[in-house]
Amino acid sequence: MVMGKVAIYARVSTVDKQDYNRQINDCKTAIGDKYTENNIEIFAEQISGYKPNEVRPQLTKMLDIIEKDNKYFDKIYVTEISRLGRDPKATRKLIDDLTDYKIPIFITSINRQTIDEDTGERDSIMNIIIQVLIEFSDSESKTFKKRSKSGLLDSVRNGIAGGSRNLPYGYTKNETKKLIVDDEEAVIINEIFNLYKQGNGFKSIATLLNHREIPTRTNKAFAGQVIKYKTQKLGESVKWTDVAIDCIIKNPIYYGKRRYKGEKLKDDEVYDGEITKSKEKGVRYKTIYLDAPAIIDEQLFNECNEIRTTKTHRNYLTTYTYLLKDLLYCGCCGRNYFAKFKPVEGGDKVYICSSRLIKGGNCGNIGINISLLESAIYNEFLLTDSLLKFLQENNIKEDLDVKLKSLKIDLDINQASFDKKENEKKRLLRVYLAETINENEYTVQKAEIDKSESELLSKIELIKSEIFQIQKTIERQNDNQATREMILQARDNRTELKTIFNQFITRVIINKLDAKTVLASVFIQIKGQEQKRPMNLFLNIRGLIGRPMKYQYVPVFQKSHLPAYENNILMTDASEVIFHNMHQIEFDMKTIEQENLILIENTYPIQPK
Repeated sequence: MVMGKVAIYARVSTVDKQDYNRQINDCKTAIGDKYTENNIEIFAEQISGYKPNEVRPQLTKMLDIIEKDNKYFDKIYVTEISRLGRDPKATRKLIDDLTDYKIPIFITSINRQTIDEDTGERDSIMNIIIQVLIEFSDSESKTFKKRSKSGLLDSVRNGIAGGSRNLPYGYTKNETKKLIVDDEEAVIINEIFNLYKQGNGFKSIATLLNHREIPTRTNKAFAGQVIKYKTQKLGESVKWTDVAIDCIIKNPIYYGKRRYKGEKLKDDEVYDGEITKSKEKGVRYKTIYLDAPAIIDEQLFNECNEIRTTKTHRNYLTTYTYLLKDLLYCGCCGRNYFAKFKPVEGGDKVYICSSRLIKGGNCGNIGINISLLESAIYNEFLLTDSLLKFLQENNIKEDLDVKLKSLKIDLDINQASFDKKENEKKRLLRVYLAETINENEYTVQKAEIDKSESELLSKIELIKSEIFQIQKTIERQNDNQATREMILQARDNRTELKTIFNQFITRVIINKLDAKTVLASVFIQIKGQEQKRPMNLFLNIRGLIGRPMKYQYVPVFQKSHLPAYENNILMTDASEVIFHNMHQIEFDMKTIEQENLILIENTYPIQPK
């Protein structure tokens, strides 16, 4: 019996199905009765072999012991060289460092160690064997990953569900392992989308499902199993959450499009299609959409996701359409403004700079009351003869119809191109089966076709989304030409009014000038060309303090170089802007009449109980 100590290092990848107990037992068998249990120290972990040594806790712990006392361990046991690592350079250095410390590494799979027992020196033959094993391990791992990804993609293309039990809620697999709709769960999926469309938030829906004791996917797939080892949390204890509902609403599989990672993008590669990000920092993939059995129709999916993307950052779901969404910019920092709206008495009803979302990044610019800003612009549209004249000469619906026709043609062209690629792939397969080309040629050509199909599918999805948005706007458009009467009617039709705003406003820049005045510079476009000089609205924010509130502003069509902007940032000193417009601000203040006010307070949605 030897009185020293030995170490066992065991490692499994995070994707491996087995644990490291087999490795530990194999090493103990190799040790035999040379050491007692008390003299065997085990270092085992679940982590990728490509991770740097310093982020592998158990390996680091073992190396720290050796660093302090290189006589502490007589020997280190591993089952295979790949357990020490997969990266050839890092693994080679680790072995060399341990050899310099005169600590032999015993590899049970080949029953040899790195240091000659007789001479105590590096075993030259073993050194050659190890180098071959290291390179082979790296090559084997990369080939396995490549084949796995290729095989998985082919399986997905053929409708195979995959080996995971954790399929998207609403789906199961049949006896041939193909993805099919789970009729019982499909009822819940339909309910989730319809509840969300009706104004219920993610948390409300999750709470409702939990109250009704509807089982989650994890409940069914992992009942009786520990899914979190630190807390010993069981699969059946997992509840519905707002995050789970959010993931369902965003997942295009429910209207028949299964999303999958396609070709990996290079670090600096520019790609116009949809991108899927990896868990690895900076790694990006082209997004592929493949057909899947649908549970809901595309219209319902798009409506729900329109609601989701237009919510405020505080997750308040409202039926309110923000007229200036994506048009507002901060004159202090150049960032966009967003709407912050709490549908309760005394709650926030302002457009504010997005710099406030960044910790310590608040630029200091003021938030502006939504109703004051929107009403001032609306009122000025009604009173400005030049804008009304242009509105009368241009039918918004006609413009949208022209754009819609163009998009439909573009969609048909891309769909035809995709169908052509599908036919090419079928012909290529026939040629391959006829043994006219070899396997390598077939693989290369098929990869090129798959790449083209992926790009075309991404374009098709983007075009469909834009067509949906325009069709929805047209449905809500009046057939009348844009006149003063049309604008008056649109006062209570926010989608209609937003269309008018988007037709003529390119951007609005917000700046606080003093304690009572905010400048909103409204840049107008006529026939697609932004006018050089904006319509400046000096908003009286003091009027909102009194009761009843006064919605007041002064319009000034810019005639001089003041105010001047660069990249949406005000370059002129605020006091100088006030000075040059002092007379009009003092004497030409307009109070917006009640019939022209657009009050967000009147648009409170019915809140879920």
